[in-house]
Amino acid sequence: MTGAIPFDQSMLRPPRTTATNDGADNSVSWIELIMLSVRVLVAHGLGRAEEISYAEQHRLLTLLGSSRAPVWENYPMAHLLALLAVDHFAPEHPLVDSGVTALLASCNPDGGAPSISDLRVFTTGCTGLALARAKAEPALLRRLCDYLVRQQLPHGGWSFGESMRHTDMDASAYAAACLATVDPVRHRTTLERAAAYFRGMAGSDGGFPTYMRGDPSEVGMTGGALSALPWREFEPGGLPEGAARWLLDAQHADGTFERSWSLSEANTIWRAMWALHSLPDPTRTALHRRITAANAASLRFLARAQHRDGGWGHRPGDPSDVTSTCYSLLALSAMGRRPDHDPIVRAGVAHLLSRQDRDGTFTAPPDQVAPRPLLFDAPVFTDIWVLLALSSCDTDWNW
Repeated sequence: MTGAIPFDQSMLRPPRTTATNDGADNSVSWIELIMLSVRVLVAHGLGRAEEISYAEQHRLLTLLGSSRAPVWENYPMAHLLALLAVDHFAPEHPLVDSGVTALLASCNPDGGAPSISDLRVFTTGCTGLALARAKAEPALLRRLCDYLVRQQLPHGGWSFGESMRHTDMDASAYAAACLATVDPVRHRTTLERAAAYFRGMAGSDGGFPTYMRGDPSEVGMTGGALSALPWREFEPGGLPEGAARWLLDAQHADGTFERSWSLSEANTIWRAMWALHSLPDPTRTALHRRITAANAASLRFLARAQHRDGGWGHRPGDPSDVTSTCYSLLALSAMGRRPDHDPIVRAGVAHLLSRQDRDGTFTAPPDQVAPRPLLFDAPVFTDIWVLLALSSCDTDWNW
């Protein structure tokens, strides 16, 4: 679109079909919007606009007009591509004018546009969990939880931002974990609906995908779902054991897992260890030998990857960063290791404490890749993970 490279015939793909064998649509809405927008843009760029059917034009307008958020599903890139595409065949359509206005309003004070314009639901779930672990004021925790309860969508899941239609496993897992940690009795009804959502998302292999049932299972999502709820109370049948077995099968020989939505190896190690060490007693007993072996493999990896300064990087050999150090400490904490008897944890906590800025915040390079593979920076994440890591490591120990 900017003229950096010419349009090429290979860019024009045939109309996208998203139906599964049973006729159900199994695509994430933003993928459909992007792929359809790109098809329109390429066709016009090649001078072959006639290949775009009226049905495709109508579908694109329907998708663009379906968002409840000002910027389509709080995703400026998809929103921009759709506007550019619609401008080719319906430049006077009201969605173009309102869409451009919304996109400009989402720009940051520095003049740039974010890749995601609203993360409030996701960050509130993570923050609430960290503050609960840190024993924050009950009134504050109640306000955060009441917000999360209001943001739950009818089928039991959560989206990462407000006014969205599509839920995701990551935001749902953190929101449910927060509610279950703060007050599972008060939030029982909400958690029961969340449990039904998780059951409905579980794959036939036992794992959990990010967006849609039937999509490939992922370690981060499976770990999040498995550790989010007090499963004993919601009678999910064999769900915990199936998910735990999938996680164990997904571990690599060196103790790592696929990195999913993070650049840091330690992120999915933490989420897998958190899940495996919070299983119902019968499941943990049945899988004791395998969990012990998985624990040992990840511990060996983290011990080898730790730097002399006490921190960890995204991958072995990368410079220490605050976020990867937090993930590593959270993984070690899930394994039951504490700074008063483990020098690895003690050195990691000391590294974190040395990295705090004068205003109380922490700074780290971004590690989140969402939508993949776009790297995005939400600075508050770093402070959230530090608070969660220090609280989980029981830093009341006398330094």
